[in-house]
Order: sequence, then C-alpha cells, then structure tokens
Amino acid sequence: MMGEHLFTYTNPTNQRHLDQICQVLEEDGLLAIPAGSSWMFCCAATSRKAVARIQKLKPGRAKDKPFSLVCANISMAAQMASIDGQAYRLLNRICPGHFTVLLKSSRMLPKLLKNKRQVVGIRIPDEEIALAVVEHFGKPLVASSIPASADGTLLSMGYAIFEEHGQGLDLVVDMGEELPGSPTTILDMTGHGVEVIREGAGDLSAL
Repeated sequence: MMGEHLFTYTNPTNQRHLDQICQVLEEDGLLAIPAGSSWMFCCAATSRKAVARIQKLKPGRAKDKPFSLVCANISMAAQMASIDGQAYRLLNRICPGHFTVLLKSSRMLPKLLKNKRQVVGIRIPDEEIALAVVEHFGKPLVASSIPASADGTLLSMGYAIFEEHGQGLDLVVDMGEELPGSPTTILDMTGHGVEVIREGAGDLSAL
C-alpha cells in the first residue's frame, strides 16, 4: 500500500498538516521530509518498529550503526547528548545548519530511548518544515539520508522519492522544491576539540 504524498508550506506553517504528520509519527509511522541540504527518512526516536523500517529501506547500511537524532534546538539536544561549554558554543554557531555533530550520550538517553549507545549524532537542520515538525512533536526524531535509486539517480524531488519509496513510507512531506542532495558535514566532539569526519554541505569556515 502506497503512503500519502503531502504538499505543505511554511510562513506560516499549516497547523493541520503538522497535526497529521505528528499523528503518523505517534503511530510508528515513517516519513520522508526535506532537511535543508537533502531529503531524509525519519520517525519517532522511541519507535523500534519504525527504525527497523528505515533499516529495510537502506539494506546496505550496517545494522549496528546508530542513526542520528534530529532535534528542534540545543535544549532538546541537551537531553540526548552531553553538551559542555565548548560543545554549546559550537552548536550555537553552526545550528541550525548542515551539520551532524557526534557527542557523548547523556545520562538520560538510555532511559528515554531504551538505547545504551555511548555516542549520539545530533542534527538541527536548516529547514523550516523539519524544525517545525520536531518542535510540534516535542521529541527528537531518528533520521537517515535517503539513498540514490538503484541506478544511481539522485532523488532530489518529492515525487521521485514517492515513486521510489512510497510503498515503504507512510508520508512524503513535500515543499515542492528540489534539494541538492548534499550530505551533512560530520563533526566529532567526543574527544578533545573538534575533528572533521566528513566534509559535506556544512561550511567549515563556521568553525
């Protein structure tokens, strides 16, 4: 059964659409949604069923590799990750933006997510609809970038993602815009200082 293709907008955000999206998340649903530099699959971070569905859509991904968490702001991120003064200053400079920051997990994370991982990837995207959804939902989302199609074609438009993955999704949230498909820049702050793990859409001059 195909999911739904929802066209929405911001400025202002459609509250009825936000309610619909969050209802899908509450019911172990799986979304595709714009995330600034690329599209992402996302679901409620507490839904093991939905996380397993993301894994099925990305069979080449290592099963023991944890997914990143999308947060609405630094305050929400601080519930999931241990954020000291240095990390706070960095996040304050680069967020929202095209970065994923690896941090040590907070003491609350195992209880909140039933997950004992030591490191968590935090993302606060530069995308108004994604931030509005997470803020309205009130809890972090698990997220993973949407891969290219089997023939290597970049899926940069909502209709292409719906055609490729509609059977495995509950909802494609579409602003009608094409995204470049660039991955985030990954920064590691689990040790001393900041280590660049992957250069992507995030501008390193912001560091």
